Amino acid sequence: MDEKVITSLLATSRRLMSWARKFPKRRFLYDEILNIDEEYYIGIKGIRGIGKTVLLLQLAHEMERSVYFSADSTLIRPFSLHEVVKTLSELGYRNIFIDEIHRKPEWAEDLKTLYDEHEVRIFFSGSSAIDLLHSGADLSRRVVLRELPPASFREWLNIKMGLDLPRLSLEEVTSRSFDLTNMYIELHTMWKDYMEKGGVLYPVSGFYDALENSIRKVILEDISALREVSVKYETDAYRLLYLVAKSAPFEVNYSSIAKELGISKNMAIRLVEDLSKAGLVYALQPCNSVRKEPKLYLTVPLRMFFARKGFNVHLGALREEFFVNHMRWVSEPCYLKGKRGEKTADFRIGEWVIEVGGGGKSRYQRPDYMAVDGLITGKGRIPLFLFGFVY
Repeated sequence: MDEKVITSLLATSRRLMSWARKFPKRRFLYDEILNIDEEYYIGIKGIRGIGKTVLLLQLAHEMERSVYFSADSTLIRPFSLHEVVKTLSELGYRNIFIDEIHRKPEWAEDLKTLYDEHEVRIFFSGSSAIDLLHSGADLSRRVVLRELPPASFREWLNIKMGLDLPRLSLEEVTSRSFDLTNMYIELHTMWKDYMEKGGVLYPVSGFYDALENSIRKVILEDISALREVSVKYETDAYRLLYLVAKSAPFEVNYSSIAKELGISKNMAIRLVEDLSKAGLVYALQPCNSVRKEPKLYLTVPLRMFFARKGFNVHLGALREEFFVNHMRWVSEPCYLKGKRGEKTADFRIGEWVIEVGGGGKSRYQRPDYMAVDGLITGKGRIPLFLFGFVY
C-alpha cells in the first residue's frame, strides 16, 4: 500500500480516537466486550446512530497498539480488507478496529484468513443484517457477535443528562415500584422526550434530518446485503414503516400491508422480515401459537419521526412500543391473543403476564402487573417509565 494512504489513515485514526474522548459515557456493551476472551474476534452489529462508532473508538483508546478505520473510506477503496490489515500488522499494530465492515466486498472471507494467520485481533461493527452463519465463511467459531440495541431510556438519560443511573432487574421493578417511583419521580416527564428523540444518539440540532438519512441508508445499503434493492423496493419499505407508524396495535397484518402497498402477501412477509433483520421493525410473536401473525413495532423513535408527516400517533401503540423495545433485550416477550371477543392481557414476559395502558387502566384482564402512565403504584400497578431502566 502507498505510504501516503497509510499515513493519512493513521492520522485520521488518531484524530477520531481523540475526538471520542469527549464522550465519557459508555454504552452497556463496553464492559462486556472487554471481558471476552482474547482468542476471539469481536463484532458489534446494530442500526445506525446508536453509538457503534464511538464504542469502537473508546475501546481502541483503551488498548495498546490500536488503530481504527472505516471500511467505506475512499482511502482504502482500491485495497482489500486483508491488504489493509496486513500492512497495519507489519507496522506493529495488534488491535484493529474496523467500522462498517459490511461495506467492504468479501469482508467475511478476509476476516477468516486474518484470524487463521493469528497476527492481529480485530474488532468490527456492521449493520443489523450481518449474519455470520450465512456470510460465506465459517466465522461462527472465530467471532463473538454482539448486537447493540438502541439506547434504553436509562442509557439515554445517562448520556444526554450526564447521569449515572444503575441498571435495574425486572424483579426489582416489579417488587420495588413504590420506592423506585419516588426515587426517580423527576425523570418521569422525560418519557415523552425519549419517545421523540431517544434510542438513537444524534445531536438535537438536525436530529430528524440525520434520522431520515439513516433510514434510507439502512434500506438502500444495509438491506442490500440480504437482497437486491430496487427503487420500488425502497419505496415499499418506506411505506411499510409509515403504515406501521400511523396504525394502532393489531391494525397492521400481512394482508393489510399487501393491500395498502399493492404487493403480494409473500412480498409483504419478505419486507417485514428484511426490515426486522435490519433493525427497524420488531415482529413480536404470539404466545403458544404458530398460526397467528406477529404484532409489528418500530424502533424508537421511528413512530414519532413518521408522525411529522401529518398524523396523530396512537398513544396505546406508543406505550406498547416503549415497553416491548425494552423487554425484548431482557426476556423474549410474546403477546397474548384470546378467542374472538375474548379480552386478554397484552404480554407475557417469562412467567409474568403484563398489561400496558393508560393511568385509568383496570385489572379486567387479570394480569400479574399493569404497566401504566402516571406515578400511581399499588395493586399491581407499575409506572411504565420504570421499565426503561432494565437494560
